[in-house]
Parts: sequence; C-alpha cells; structure tokens
Amino acid sequence: MPSGGRLSIAGHLILERFSLSRPGFQQYRGLTAKAVQCSHGTAHPATRRGGRPVTLSAGATGSPGPLSPPAPVNQYDFDFSPSLVAQRPPEVRGTGRDDAKLLVLDRRSGLVEHRRFRDLGSYLSPGDALVLNNARVVPSLLRGEDGRGGPVVVNLFSPMDDGTWHCLVLPASAGAPGKVLRFGADGAVTGTLLGEDGAGVWRIRLDPGGTDVLDEIGEIAYPDYLVERPIDPGHYQTVFATRPGATLFPSAGRHFTSAMLDELRNRGVAVVEVTHFIAARWQHGYLRDWLGDEVDWPEDADIELTPGAAAPSLPFPRPERYEVSTRAADEINERRRAGGRVVVCGTSALRALETVTDERGGRVWPGSGWTNLIIGPGHRPRSCDSFLTNFHLPRSSELRLTAAFTGRQPLLDLYREEVIPNGYLFNEFGDSMLII
Repeated sequence: MPSGGRLSIAGHLILERFSLSRPGFQQYRGLTAKAVQCSHGTAHPATRRGGRPVTLSAGATGSPGPLSPPAPVNQYDFDFSPSLVAQRPPEVRGTGRDDAKLLVLDRRSGLVEHRRFRDLGSYLSPGDALVLNNARVVPSLLRGEDGRGGPVVVNLFSPMDDGTWHCLVLPASAGAPGKVLRFGADGAVTGTLLGEDGAGVWRIRLDPGGTDVLDEIGEIAYPDYLVERPIDPGHYQTVFATRPGATLFPSAGRHFTSAMLDELRNRGVAVVEVTHFIAARWQHGYLRDWLGDEVDWPEDADIELTPGAAAPSLPFPRPERYEVSTRAADEINERRRAGGRVVVCGTSALRALETVTDERGGRVWPGSGWTNLIIGPGHRPRSCDSFLTNFHLPRSSELRLTAAFTGRQPLLDLYREEVIPNGYLFNEFGDSMLII
C-alpha cells in the first residue's frame, strides 16, 4: 500500500499508512499505523435515569455503519469551566485515591449511575480481566549548561530503542549537531545532540544513560493546566507503575490502591499489565511560560517565538512505544474464551491492546514496537468489553477515543447533562468514568 493510501477492512475499518518521510518520523519507516474513521450508522433508543432518552451510534454498539471523514477534535467541544480541573490530588484534599467519584454508563440501557471509585469491584465478576498500563513517569525536564556556560533546558519527550531520546532544547541556539550539554552536579552527566529530526526536535544521548540518572538530574514536566506542582512526585504515579519511560502520566489508573487491586485478585479478577510509554507534547512556549523567572536567561537568548515564527515540530500522533507480553495476551484471551469480560483502564492501555488485536477474531497477540493508532467513533474496540477512563478536556484526542464506545454526540450530551452538572472533576487528579 503506498504512503498515505487507505484500505477498507470489514466495511468500517480503515488502515492508513502515515507518511513517514516527513521530519521526525524517519526512524519509524515500515510502521503501519491504524487510523479509525467516524461512523454515523443508525442509532437505537435507550433509557437513561430520569426517563431521558439517549441514543448510541452504530459504532458504539458493534454494528458497522457507513464511512464518513474522521471528525477533527474541534468537533468535540462543550462549555467548560477551568474550575472543574482538579488542581490537587485527593490525598492533599484529605481523601484517598479511591474516593474519587465514578460515573457508570451502561451502553445497552443508557442507565447512568453515580458511585465512588472504590465501588468499581461491584461491576467486575470472577473470571473478568482488568488491564492496566504499568508505565512509570520519568523526570523529563533537565536543566544544565551549554558549552559556553549558558543556561539550557532540555525536555525529553520520547525514548528510542537505542537508548537515545527525542527532546526539545531551549534556547534554540543551544541546539547544534555534536554539541555536548552538561547536567547535574559539576556537569557529571553529559548530553550529546546527535541530530535534528524535524524543526526543533533533537535526538540526544545521555551519558551515563538509563532512566535512573533522570531521577538524579531531572524534574517531572507537569501539564500546563496544573497551577501548582505536586509536593510529592509520587502523586503523579500509579501504585503499580514499574516500567520507567513515560513522559506523560497514564492517569486513568491513578485511583487504584494496592489494597483495592489485591481485593480484586482475591475475588478472581485477573489484573493484567501492559506497557505504553506516553510521549509528552510540550512546545517551547509552554516550557518558557512554565519556567518563568526560574532560569537566568542571557539577554540575547532566543526563547521568544516572534509572531509567524515556526514553532518546534512535534508530529502528532507520534509513534509511542508499547509492549504486550505473551503472559498478558494469554491471560486476556483465556479469560475471554471462558466467558469473562475484559475491562481496559485508560486510553494508552487501550491503544496498546488494539494495536495487537486481530481485526476479525478479537484475539490479542503478544508484541512490542511503536504505534500511532488513532481511535474514534466508527471503530468497535475488539480487545475489550468495558472501558475505564478519566474525564477529558474539550477538543482532546482522549475525548475522541472515548467516543468510540458511545458515539460523538451521545458522549457530548453525557458531559453536558450528567458530568458537568454533577461537578465531576477532570484530568489526572479528578474523577473517573466506567463504560460497560
């Protein structure tokens, strides 16, 4: 299939090979990405609490509908108050991780229930499988010096197979092939810029390498909507995070406690772990604003982007690393074969599983590599039966992915009629939703 070509599969799926010749993608040549198109099939009525009708799109109920162009994220908009973004973790607010609110949507009946996250177990049965992303967030913001002693900030955003990283460099003048940057006490850690993969996107090799050194010299790059940085970096990790490499938080699993997971295992629910390293999406403007006056930039440092100037190119969706082990794939397949349900926690875990799931039989295959899978309405998820996720901001790719389970308009109606009026909090320190 030629670059950029499309192939119709099963009447409603599209496989698309992204153009991997553009800057930033050369190292992924040969990767086939899957892009899911929107579907507007016939809807069926359902009943929601309070007697309000709700309709789910054909893609949400499993029957393929006619193809239409994919809806851009700007079609996933709704009135939103920034006050609904949880700024502090529940531990700081005096509650526990599992005390978050849980909205439960039954897709068949349209029933909406309002519970607590600790009640999740009442929706899982012995023989079911719960799939989690065990990726651990690494400190990806590095402050150091360039070869002349001037300040430099490097933001790592994606680990590569050979141990190098893709990164942004600030100020831009500090970026040059072969340039050696120094980090940590006495410059003990060096970073060599190997080359540019797209405008402003550099590949860097750290010495010593590995992720352990990042704990010594780096800071976690928190998202720009958090006004305050968490006092405890552990608040920005799940309790089961064991595989370092993510630069964005797989936050849907944050609500779980170790005791809660143990209880599920004791009840016969398989807790299955996969790995998906979510890559950061920050640009120079974000780095500049986030750092503020903390860095003593020289007067001639080019940290401002003049109107019309090209910002660093961060291709999206960027390929991200994933791994589904043989053990994980076998557990999921065996549970489903025996009649159990598969509940996937989080958009990243879902993207990893869907990447390795057979398009017809729904079998999950073990595998590792890179994926830039896009999921949205029209794609009936084959790897799972239920989906656990947080509440997502307007116009976000995560919101579009969630709509694969409900359809676009029903999801927007749910946000407008249930989520926002009931004060559910958004993003990593907020509340949760289970779609069954």
